[in-house]
Amino acid sequence: MRIPGWLHDLASVIYPDRCPVCGCTLAAGEHTLCLKCFAELPRTGIHTSGFNEIHRRTAHRTHIERAAAFFHYERHSPYSRLIHLAKYRNRPRIAEELAETYAREIAPSGFFDGISMIEPVPLHWLRQIARGYNQSLYIAYGISAATGIPVGDHLRASRLQRSQTHRSAQARHQAAEGLYHAVYTEELQGQHILIVDDVITTGSTVRACCNAIAAASPDTRCSILALSMSRND
Repeated sequence: MRIPGWLHDLASVIYPDRCPVCGCTLAAGEHTLCLKCFAELPRTGIHTSGFNEIHRRTAHRTHIERAAAFFHYERHSPYSRLIHLAKYRNRPRIAEELAETYAREIAPSGFFDGISMIEPVPLHWLRQIARGYNQSLYIAYGISAATGIPVGDHLRASRLQRSQTHRSAQARHQAAEGLYHAVYTEELQGQHILIVDDVITTGSTVRACCNAIAAASPDTRCSILALSMSRND
């Protein structure tokens, strides 16, 4: 369920928004992050590279057209709070606002040219009930707000996946094989799909999503965008 914008705005009047990185109260004109933390955000700058670290991590059966990530993720960095709050603390609007900001930043580079649909990495229905929302869907909403590209609903999680935190890259890739499947596949024919997620570590999750789409619709092209990417896989 998407949190209504008016409810967020009302809460902000009663409890002023604070920067999730440094904790300072946001001033007028500041959104999500204070200007200092936004300026110091550890951006990856990889969206213009034809073959970058995301391509390397996801290289397998399916060709990835373009790949981008907003900032570097490090577990002990204060910027990791952005992902933690959006994913586990019922603040998915952080992900939405960051995604919209990032999409507006990179749109002039042509990154979104020809992309016809945005597909969030899905959660298994049991996990979504427990969490109450899918943070990747909010990322898709943010990108759509900035670009006008519609959000699709063509991926499903076939099974519940255990935590991958302490698994090796090879184990993560193996565990993700067959984890997702595509639905309404006739609507994917000839499209260019953007798969979006919150964090890319080994790339196993987004790779599995791209493979699921390719298996169902071989002429569908795939690109990837994540809010963050770990420095080491």
